[in-house]
Amino acid sequence: MAGGGAPHAIAGLGPDDIAELEAIGSQPGYDVFLAQARALEGAVEECRSNIALSFHNTKRGVDSVLAHEAEVATLPGVNVEHLRELPLLAQGLAWAALQVQRDMRASAFGALFERAQHLRRKLLKTAEALAEAAFLTPADVEASRGEGHRDVVGDCLGLVALFRRNEAKLTGRSPVTPEDVDEVERVAEQLRALLASPGEAREHESSPLLFEATEVRDRFWTLLTKRHDLLWRCGAWLFGRDVDMHVPPLQSRHPLVRAVVPTSIERGPQQTLRRMDSRPQSAPAPESSSMRSKVRFMVKVGFDFPSR
Repeated sequence: MAGGGAPHAIAGLGPDDIAELEAIGSQPGYDVFLAQARALEGAVEECRSNIALSFHNTKRGVDSVLAHEAEVATLPGVNVEHLRELPLLAQGLAWAALQVQRDMRASAFGALFERAQHLRRKLLKTAEALAEAAFLTPADVEASRGEGHRDVVGDCLGLVALFRRNEAKLTGRSPVTPEDVDEVERVAEQLRALLASPGEAREHESSPLLFEATEVRDRFWTLLTKRHDLLWRCGAWLFGRDVDMHVPPLQSRHPLVRAVVPTSIERGPQQTLRRMDSRPQSAPAPESSSMRSKVRFMVKVGFDFPSR
């Protein structure tokens, strides 16, 4: 799954992917951040990313930013300890993803749930595209989705109803066929039957272990993305337009690029031009120019200036 940019979703990972997660996963990291992940408010983002890559990019960014710790500590709204803990949070995420894999293998409905997730994404993306093209209304698409993984059955059945209700209008305009819609309904009904089985349910809860593990993994991912955003902002303050080279995005695969040294042929014309342009020019003071540049970046990346 890691090769070719394939998404690391709830789908079963390959042996190499699991080995990478086991190499970086940390149960202590999982335990440290579990309560914070559960307490997150707002939308939770599904983790469909290469977690090992996120860990390495996070560690690189933290090392770059905390090399300037004294300066970063003066920035408004920045908790240096939260930045320092980011690699451990990424390791906790890796452990959470491994829990999903373990529960999937132990679950009687793991493969069925995986298929339902795939079909739900396919129908939902198609419905959103059709809404943009005005063949469906955004309200109808929004009404067809539920809340998170616990309502995957409801999502699937809502999308089935949406496509059937608009079947005549969408014929020849949608890649989703009536056979696809029938399969989604069949898989959703099978899942609903399995979810009703007491043997698959956690004590006092109606959702099986796999739902719980998936929800926790996605909460860890959401917490990581939120805190990495602050790390990137600190990097923008420190490194300006070169920020991504020092604080790479979580899924970035930046090659190491060396500075290109101009050849003697390229240097010749530049030196000639410098000799010709001998007129004195007033240059801004370096410190003043640097400060203006940093202020522009603070505005761009959204730092809140303290009130006076």
